[in-house]
Amino acid sequence: MQLSFFDHAMKYHGGKKSMKFLNEMKEIIPFEAIEKILIEKNVYKPNKGKTGRPSIPSKILTGSLFLQNWYGLSDPMTEELIHDRISFRKFLDIRDEDTIPDETTICKFRNKLIKEELLGDIFDEVKKMMESKRLILNEGTLIDATLIHSSEPKRKKDATGKVISNEAHDKDATYTSKRGHKHHGLKMHIATDTNGIIKKVIATTASTHDSTQFDALTEKEDKAIFADSGYMQKARKISLRAKGVFAGIVERRVRGQSRLRAKQSRNNTRFSKIRCLVELPFAFIKHHMGCKETRYLGIEKNQQHFFMLAACYNLRRTPALMRARN
Repeated sequence: MQLSFFDHAMKYHGGKKSMKFLNEMKEIIPFEAIEKILIEKNVYKPNKGKTGRPSIPSKILTGSLFLQNWYGLSDPMTEELIHDRISFRKFLDIRDEDTIPDETTICKFRNKLIKEELLGDIFDEVKKMMESKRLILNEGTLIDATLIHSSEPKRKKDATGKVISNEAHDKDATYTSKRGHKHHGLKMHIATDTNGIIKKVIATTASTHDSTQFDALTEKEDKAIFADSGYMQKARKISLRAKGVFAGIVERRVRGQSRLRAKQSRNNTRFSKIRCLVELPFAFIKHHMGCKETRYLGIEKNQQHFFMLAACYNLRRTPALMRARN
């Protein structure tokens, strides 16, 4: 059968790097498991056997969100690039222009998932896929947190002299100080395996101390925990050792101590070499996916967004881990 021009373009054209990456993603994303969840939660209703215009396949809707987060796109730009990029169309299995979601459809679908808190389920399905392939190591947990900035509220005075805000702002975002600089926003706390794959992600206000999420991030860890000095507590180390869990927490000088002992310095060097792998997700999410600022107002919505970012990062790492294992 002779190929149409569109078939020819779909088969032979597209950026090499983008095409390779998206072909890999297409094979490993658990689209069927995700669709099952969407149907169970009444978020997606396939109209098989019904008359009228068919609904856009859930794979296209969900895949559009993955594309949006991998490439740091707005809703209008996501729609535009699905129209424009053959690699995007091949990834979504688009053969008909009518199945390309517009920006409003993408926005409404994402908001439904956020409202029903289903992006956490998508994150869990990606983890299950990786666990089934034995890509998540059971050798210990690394934890850390990073600041995700939010726009500061701009204030002005009304006619009576009362201070008011002249724009919408995130009331859950707070201020914190880091290295002498003031920051406004939220924190993303994560727990990873010793390969840097995200196992848990938690959103809090920026003023929340990192160590407050220690227990939530490590509750099922029974081998080893690695963290920076912000998590250091004498009682915590004693508790971990009593449970038989290796405490690889970097130590800092305490009051009355002019410098660390030689053994402490050696241990810190060892722990830091392992702990630094937890920085990989933050670097990828901020610099490659362009998520340096919060996308929504409120911790709950941003928590859902953090789940999606974590799922996208884990998927991005999967092909390389599979090749390394083989």
